[in-house]
Amino acid sequence: MERRKRGRFFTARYRSCHFLINMLIFAGFCLVLCKSFHLQVLQHAVWLDRARGQAETTLKIPTMRGSVFDRHGRLLSYSVPQRSLFADCELIENPKRTASLLAAILEEPTWLMDRKLACNRHFVWLKRHLTDQQAAAVEGLRYRGLNLVDEYKRFYPYRQVAGQVLGFVGMDGAGLEGVEKAFDEVLRENSTTVGQLRDGVKKTLWLGNDPIPEARESYGVRLTLDAFIQYTAEKELEKAAIKYRARAAEVVVLDAGTSEVLAMANWPFFDPNLGDKKNPEGWRNRTITDTFEPGSTFKVFLVGSALNEGVVKERDRIFCENGKCSLAGHTINDVHPYGWLTISEVVKYSSNIAASKIAFQLGKERYYQYIRGFGFGAETGISLPGEVAGILRPVKKWRPIDLATTGFGQSIGVTALQLTMGIATIANGGVYTPPLIAKDIVNAAGHSVRKYESQALRRVIQEKTARQMRDMMRAVTEEGGTGVKAAPEGYTAAGKTGTAQVLDPETRHYAANRYTSIFTGFIPADKPRLVMTVVVHDPHGAIYGGVVAGPVFRDIAAKVLPYLGIPPSLKEIKPSPKPRLVKADPKGGKKPTEAKLNTTLPGSLPREVRERNPKSVVQTGGGSVGAMRGQRAAGPSQAAGLSSVGPSPKEGVELVLNAVAERGRM
Repeated sequence: MERRKRGRFFTARYRSCHFLINMLIFAGFCLVLCKSFHLQVLQHAVWLDRARGQAETTLKIPTMRGSVFDRHGRLLSYSVPQRSLFADCELIENPKRTASLLAAILEEPTWLMDRKLACNRHFVWLKRHLTDQQAAAVEGLRYRGLNLVDEYKRFYPYRQVAGQVLGFVGMDGAGLEGVEKAFDEVLRENSTTVGQLRDGVKKTLWLGNDPIPEARESYGVRLTLDAFIQYTAEKELEKAAIKYRARAAEVVVLDAGTSEVLAMANWPFFDPNLGDKKNPEGWRNRTITDTFEPGSTFKVFLVGSALNEGVVKERDRIFCENGKCSLAGHTINDVHPYGWLTISEVVKYSSNIAASKIAFQLGKERYYQYIRGFGFGAETGISLPGEVAGILRPVKKWRPIDLATTGFGQSIGVTALQLTMGIATIANGGVYTPPLIAKDIVNAAGHSVRKYESQALRRVIQEKTARQMRDMMRAVTEEGGTGVKAAPEGYTAAGKTGTAQVLDPETRHYAANRYTSIFTGFIPADKPRLVMTVVVHDPHGAIYGGVVAGPVFRDIAAKVLPYLGIPPSLKEIKPSPKPRLVKADPKGGKKPTEAKLNTTLPGSLPREVRERNPKSVVQTGGGSVGAMRGQRAAGPSQAAGLSSVGPSPKEGVELVLNAVAERGRM
């Protein structure tokens, strides 16, 4: 009995243990099943990302910053590859020795290298944008912890040409000033990434059939600037600034029909490759950031407004008080005493007293509206950073003396671009068209993807009034006018001179010996092609706009108009007092002979000479048509004397600009 009971006990115990073990196994299986479900279903995305993170990576395809071109496709700014050096300080074995070697290679102070390598960081820049020689020397060291990385540096091949307009970029390639900043969204480096695999030691594997993508260039900008016109404007401006020991000077050249900016020169110059980027005095584009009183150049807007309103007629006469007049409790003077002057003579001889009287006849409300209509007191919208609106007080705050002085360009502040746009309105028949600095956006292949076009904004004065003003401004550059030195030989010019006093900020009165010399106008007078403003600040030796700024206008126009294919008018060329005719011997056995003539014009050559051997006559007298056309092929340094034999116009321009670019690479 006892054995039976004991057998039954063991059997029940066995069955209980067997059941318990089976339940544990089943519970474990359920647990594994639940965990598998949790990992593979509920957390599928999480572990898939982790797996991809271990086996996949991305390859960053660098994109070079887009280039900047002039209107003819000449490169003004582009990026070049250069290497930069960084260090992993944890891997540097001998920081002192390494710092000493790097200081000699990188031409940096030893203490600076010591300080950079003394830290415990895994990444520290030692120097950005190394030269090829420096990069090769660093590679030759083969030191652990020193690493070179590819970057891009901005290069400006024409050096200071349009330096303030182009601006510059920072160390990381972001635009900080000028065109580089204005179009940074278009030009900036927008890197792209592509998928890639890597092995267990994190080495990248490219398994695709296509080759690894190469670095590409971002979109570029084609400006309205012409590199040759810009270079010419800068060279002629520099001559005047040095001659008269000026503090600063500016030139703006516009296309009269489209308001496209062909040149925007600032002196002193700024080279974005080497210039001090911490000093705004060097890189500031004064043509849009600095204001000055326009002086007598503002009289053309006053007279145009009065004529358009019918307040005065062209043949009306105004008494100029013989050079001195008391008005609104103040004394107004003319440089020269005048009696009765017609409206045209008021512009030609630049009478302040007559301008004040016309301003009172027009009234401050109407005058103010015309000033705003010509574009003063507001930004032009040229799409360049730093532009100011100028100084134009609300009309309600004008006193009688303010109305009088604004008539001849005081109590108002304008920029060189604003003044040029006002004159362009007259040249364009009384229609104001905002200026353009960019012509289009181009891709890496040079094809346009977006165009910028000028649109007429408003009519300021009637076309008849604009023609009247054109004739009056033309008289300024003719005999007896204040701007006679501004007309180049063979062309008719229309313009206005200005000599403005400079306000002393300390005394709040006009300085006794500080002036701004101005000439603004357009050329040719009958069919305007160029609108130009020349401003010279604080000249010494001479102060009048017609003397200081006028010749700059003349010399720029004399070189640019032939380059644009606008020949001089034969009737406007004055005969040379001592011309000479060089006659070559057809047989080539004798030296050329010289024959003196009474004029250099081709039509005045003796008939028997022209009929006998027309091809053997080479004219070298000053002012010949061939010489004027040849100026398109010559640089500013060749303007004094041009022969009829030489490179074609386009080849000559490229020779000049290539020489400038070559000096920039040296």
